Amino acid sequence: MELLLLNGVYGAPEHFDRLREALAPDVATAVLPFRREGLPFPVRHRGFAHLIPRLEKAIDALASSGNGRPPALFGFSLGGALALEYALTWPERVSALVLVNSFARFQRGPMQASSMPAVWSWPPAWAHPRLTAHIVHRNEWLRRGLFHGEAPREAIERSVRAATIATTQDDLRYQLAHLDLGSPEPLAPALGALARRIPVLLLSSRDDLVVPPRHTDWLASRMPAARRLPPLEGGHAFFQHDSRRLAGIVREFLESGPSR
Repeated sequence: MELLLLNGVYGAPEHFDRLREALAPDVATAVLPFRREGLPFPVRHRGFAHLIPRLEKAIDALASSGNGRPPALFGFSLGGALALEYALTWPERVSALVLVNSFARFQRGPMQASSMPAVWSWPPAWAHPRLTAHIVHRNEWLRRGLFHGEAPREAIERSVRAATIATTQDDLRYQLAHLDLGSPEPLAPALGALARRIPVLLLSSRDDLVVPPRHTDWLASRMPAARRLPPLEGGHAFFQHDSRRLAGIVREFLESGPSR
Protein backbone atom coordinates (compact mmCIF):
# COMPACT_ATOMS: atom_id res chain seq x y z
CA MET A 1 0.00 0.00 0.00
CA GLU A 2 1.18 3.50 -0.83
CA LEU A 3 0.16 6.64 1.04
CA LEU A 4 1.02 10.24 0.16
CA LEU A 5 0.95 12.56 3.18
CA LEU A 6 0.04 16.22 2.67
CA ASN A 7 0.95 18.77 5.32
CA GLY A 8 -0.56 22.18 6.02
CA VAL A 9 0.30 25.55 7.57
CA TYR A 10 3.74 25.56 9.23
CA GLY A 11 4.03 21.90 8.22
CA ALA A 12 7.40 20.20 7.90
CA PRO A 13 8.06 16.70 6.51
CA GLU A 14 9.59 15.77 9.87
CA HIS A 15 6.19 16.23 11.52
CA PHE A 16 5.14 12.95 9.89
CA ASP A 17 8.26 11.02 10.94
CA ARG A 18 6.70 9.07 13.81
CA LEU A 19 3.56 8.32 11.86
CA ARG A 20 5.60 7.03 8.91
CA GLU A 21 7.66 4.86 11.24
CA ALA A 22 4.50 3.45 12.78
CA LEU A 23 3.01 2.68 9.35
CA ALA A 24 6.15 0.95 8.02
CA PRO A 25 6.77 -1.51 6.53
CA ASP A 26 3.18 -2.32 5.53
CA VAL A 27 2.48 1.14 4.11
CA ALA A 28 4.99 2.92 1.86
CA THR A 29 4.80 6.68 2.39
CA ALA A 30 6.00 9.94 0.90
CA VAL A 31 5.40 13.56 1.97
CA LEU A 32 4.29 16.56 -0.07
CA PRO A 33 5.09 19.74 1.89
CA PHE A 34 2.78 22.71 1.31
CA ARG A 35 5.35 25.17 -0.08
CA ARG A 36 5.06 28.10 -2.44
CA GLU A 37 8.38 27.65 -4.28
CA GLY A 38 7.61 30.19 -7.01
CA LEU A 39 3.91 29.41 -7.45
CA PRO A 40 1.45 32.32 -7.81
CA PHE A 41 -0.86 33.10 -4.94
CA PRO A 42 -4.26 31.41 -5.11
CA VAL A 43 -7.20 33.18 -6.74
CA ARG A 44 -10.61 33.04 -5.09
CA HIS A 45 -12.87 30.31 -6.51
CA ARG A 46 -9.92 28.67 -8.31
CA GLY A 47 -8.91 26.75 -5.24
CA PHE A 48 -5.61 24.87 -5.29
CA ALA A 49 -5.18 24.87 -9.08
CA HIS A 50 -1.52 25.97 -9.05
CA LEU A 51 -0.55 23.11 -6.71
CA ILE A 52 -2.17 20.33 -8.73
CA PRO A 53 0.76 19.64 -11.12
CA ARG A 54 3.13 19.31 -8.15
CA LEU A 55 0.69 16.97 -6.41
CA GLU A 56 0.25 14.86 -9.55
CA LYS A 57 4.01 14.49 -9.89
CA ALA A 58 4.23 13.21 -6.30
CA ILE A 59 1.31 10.81 -6.91
CA ASP A 60 2.97 9.44 -10.06
CA ALA A 61 6.29 8.93 -8.27
CA LEU A 62 4.67 7.03 -5.41
CA ALA A 63 2.49 4.93 -7.73
CA SER A 64 5.49 3.92 -9.84
CA SER A 65 7.37 2.82 -6.72
CA GLY A 66 4.60 0.38 -5.84
CA ASN A 67 2.38 -1.81 -7.98
CA GLY A 68 1.23 1.01 -10.24
CA ARG A 69 -2.18 1.47 -8.64
CA PRO A 70 -3.17 4.94 -7.41
CA PRO A 71 -1.92 5.72 -3.91
CA ALA A 72 -4.14 6.82 -1.06
CA LEU A 73 -3.97 10.44 0.09
CA PHE A 74 -3.57 11.44 3.74
CA GLY A 75 -4.49 15.08 4.17
CA PHE A 76 -3.73 16.84 7.45
CA SER A 77 -5.22 20.28 8.13
CA LEU A 78 -4.80 22.48 5.03
CA GLY A 79 -3.21 19.51 3.27
CA GLY A 80 -6.55 17.76 3.66
CA ALA A 81 -8.34 20.53 1.78
CA LEU A 82 -5.84 20.08 -1.07
CA ALA A 83 -6.26 16.28 -1.04
CA LEU A 84 -10.04 16.61 -1.03
CA GLU A 85 -10.11 19.08 -3.90
CA TYR A 86 -7.88 16.84 -5.98
CA ALA A 87 -9.98 13.73 -5.25
CA LEU A 88 -13.16 15.59 -6.18
CA THR A 89 -11.75 16.32 -9.63
CA TRP A 90 -9.76 13.15 -10.28
CA PRO A 91 -11.21 10.36 -8.10
CA GLU A 92 -9.80 7.70 -10.43
CA ARG A 93 -6.29 8.82 -9.42
CA VAL A 94 -6.89 8.20 -5.70
CA SER A 95 -7.44 4.77 -4.12
CA ALA A 96 -8.64 6.14 -0.76
CA LEU A 97 -8.78 9.40 1.18
CA VAL A 98 -7.87 9.99 4.83
CA LEU A 99 -8.64 13.45 6.22
CA VAL A 100 -7.29 14.35 9.67
CA ASN A 101 -8.31 17.62 11.34
CA SER A 102 -9.17 18.98 7.94
CA PHE A 103 -11.91 20.83 6.08
CA ALA A 104 -13.41 21.57 2.67
CA ARG A 105 -13.45 25.33 3.11
CA PHE A 106 -12.11 26.87 6.30
CA GLN A 107 -14.43 28.52 8.83
CA ARG A 108 -12.76 30.80 11.35
CA GLY A 109 -13.83 31.19 14.94
CA PRO A 110 -12.83 33.73 17.61
CA MET A 111 -11.24 31.12 19.88
CA GLN A 112 -9.24 29.27 17.22
CA ALA A 113 -5.46 29.53 17.32
CA SER A 114 -5.49 29.80 13.52
CA SER A 115 -7.60 32.97 13.73
CA MET A 116 -5.20 34.83 16.02
CA PRO A 117 -3.45 37.77 14.28
CA ALA A 118 -0.01 36.63 15.47
CA VAL A 119 -0.30 33.44 13.44
CA TRP A 120 -0.71 35.51 10.28
CA SER A 121 2.04 38.06 10.87
CA TRP A 122 4.76 36.46 13.00
CA PRO A 123 7.68 35.44 10.75
CA PRO A 124 8.65 31.79 11.29
CA ALA A 125 12.34 32.77 11.43
CA TRP A 126 11.64 34.83 14.55
CA ALA A 127 10.29 31.89 16.49
CA HIS A 128 12.62 30.59 19.18
CA PRO A 129 11.95 26.83 19.37
CA ARG A 130 13.10 26.39 22.95
CA LEU A 131 11.18 29.39 24.30
CA THR A 132 8.08 28.60 22.23
CA ALA A 133 8.11 24.99 23.42
CA HIS A 134 8.47 26.16 27.00
CA ILE A 135 5.47 28.50 26.69
CA VAL A 136 3.29 25.89 24.99
CA HIS A 137 4.26 23.17 27.44
CA ARG A 138 3.65 25.37 30.51
CA ASN A 139 0.18 26.38 29.27
CA GLU A 140 -1.93 23.26 29.56
CA TRP A 141 -4.67 24.49 27.22
CA LEU A 142 -2.10 25.29 24.50
CA ARG A 143 -0.26 22.01 24.97
CA ARG A 144 -3.51 20.07 24.82
CA GLY A 145 -4.99 22.08 21.94
CA LEU A 146 -1.93 22.21 19.68
CA PHE A 147 -0.34 18.84 20.47
CA HIS A 148 -1.49 16.52 23.24
CA GLY A 149 -1.99 16.85 26.96
CA GLU A 150 0.85 14.41 27.60
CA ALA A 151 3.25 15.76 24.97
CA PRO A 152 6.72 16.31 26.49
CA ARG A 153 8.49 19.61 25.97
CA GLU A 154 11.17 17.90 23.88
CA ALA A 155 8.57 16.73 21.33
CA ILE A 156 7.04 20.20 21.13
CA GLU A 157 10.45 21.82 20.64
CA ARG A 158 11.33 19.30 17.95
CA SER A 159 8.11 20.14 16.10
CA VAL A 160 8.60 23.91 16.37
CA ARG A 161 12.22 23.67 15.26
CA ALA A 162 11.30 21.64 12.18
CA ALA A 163 8.57 24.14 11.26
CA THR A 164 10.83 27.18 11.59
CA ILE A 165 13.53 25.58 9.46
CA ALA A 166 11.16 24.37 6.75
CA THR A 167 8.78 27.34 6.50
CA THR A 168 9.64 30.80 5.16
CA GLN A 169 7.51 33.90 5.62
CA ASP A 170 6.58 33.64 1.94
CA ASP A 171 5.47 30.03 2.46
CA LEU A 172 3.37 31.04 5.45
CA ARG A 173 1.62 33.84 3.55
CA TYR A 174 0.98 31.45 0.68
CA GLN A 175 -0.44 28.78 2.97
CA LEU A 176 -2.70 31.15 4.85
CA ALA A 177 -4.02 32.63 1.60
CA HIS A 178 -5.72 29.28 0.94
CA LEU A 179 -7.87 29.61 4.05
CA ASP A 180 -10.03 32.30 2.44
CA LEU A 181 -10.85 30.54 -0.83
CA GLY A 182 -14.49 30.36 -1.82
CA SER A 183 -16.07 27.23 -3.25
CA PRO A 184 -16.04 27.01 -7.07
CA GLU A 185 -19.42 25.21 -6.99
CA PRO A 186 -21.85 23.75 -4.46
CA LEU A 187 -19.81 21.16 -2.62
CA ALA A 188 -22.43 18.97 -0.93
CA PRO A 189 -23.52 16.83 -3.93
CA ALA A 190 -19.92 16.35 -5.09
CA LEU A 191 -18.76 15.36 -1.60
CA GLY A 192 -21.51 12.79 -1.26
CA ALA A 193 -20.70 11.27 -4.65
CA LEU A 194 -16.98 11.12 -3.87
CA ALA A 195 -17.51 9.12 -0.66
CA ARG A 196 -19.64 6.64 -2.60
CA ARG A 197 -16.92 6.20 -5.20
CA ILE A 198 -13.77 5.84 -3.07
CA PRO A 199 -13.21 4.95 0.61
CA VAL A 200 -13.05 8.09 2.78
CA LEU A 201 -11.97 8.21 6.43
CA LEU A 202 -12.72 11.32 8.50
CA LEU A 203 -10.78 11.90 11.73
CA SER A 204 -10.58 14.78 14.16
CA SER A 205 -9.10 15.39 17.61
CA ARG A 206 -11.17 16.44 20.58
CA ASP A 207 -9.22 19.51 21.75
CA ASP A 208 -8.05 20.93 18.41
CA LEU A 209 -7.52 24.70 18.74
CA VAL A 210 -6.69 25.16 15.06
CA VAL A 211 -9.33 23.17 13.15
CA PRO A 212 -12.07 22.26 15.64
CA PRO A 213 -14.01 19.00 15.12
CA ARG A 214 -16.98 20.91 13.71
CA HIS A 215 -15.12 21.08 10.37
CA THR A 216 -14.99 17.29 10.26
CA ASP A 217 -18.61 17.11 11.42
CA TRP A 218 -19.55 19.29 8.44
CA LEU A 219 -17.75 16.96 6.05
CA ALA A 220 -19.36 13.90 7.63
CA SER A 221 -22.85 15.38 7.26
CA ARG A 222 -22.26 15.82 3.52
CA MET A 223 -20.49 12.47 3.05
CA PRO A 224 -22.75 9.88 4.70
CA ALA A 225 -20.90 7.04 2.98
CA ALA A 226 -17.61 8.09 4.58
CA ARG A 227 -16.29 6.44 7.73
CA ARG A 228 -16.32 8.93 10.61
CA LEU A 229 -14.74 7.97 13.93
CA PRO A 230 -15.33 9.73 17.26
CA PRO A 231 -12.76 12.48 17.96
CA LEU A 232 -9.39 11.18 19.10
CA GLU A 233 -7.63 12.39 22.23
CA GLY A 234 -5.43 15.45 21.88
CA GLY A 235 -5.07 18.61 19.82
CA HIS A 236 -4.29 19.59 16.26
CA ALA A 237 -0.97 17.76 15.83
CA PHE A 238 -1.75 14.98 18.32
CA PHE A 239 0.04 12.34 16.26
CA GLN A 240 3.41 14.02 16.77
CA HIS A 241 3.22 12.82 20.37
CA ASP A 242 2.09 9.25 19.74
CA SER A 243 1.34 7.99 16.24
CA ARG A 244 0.68 4.35 17.07
CA ARG A 245 -3.08 4.60 17.46
CA LEU A 246 -3.51 6.74 14.34
CA ALA A 247 -1.26 4.42 12.34
CA GLY A 248 -3.34 1.44 13.42
CA ILE A 249 -6.58 3.14 12.38
CA VAL A 250 -5.17 4.19 9.00
CA ARG A 251 -3.65 0.77 8.31
CA GLU A 252 -6.91 -1.01 9.13
CA PHE A 253 -8.85 1.40 6.92
CA LEU A 254 -6.51 0.96 3.95
CA GLU A 255 -6.52 -2.82 4.31
CA SER A 256 -10.33 -2.99 4.49
CA GLY A 257 -10.67 -1.67 0.94
CA PRO A 258 -13.84 -0.37 -0.73
CA SER A 259 -16.14 -2.57 1.35
CA ARG A 260 -14.94 -0.97 4.67
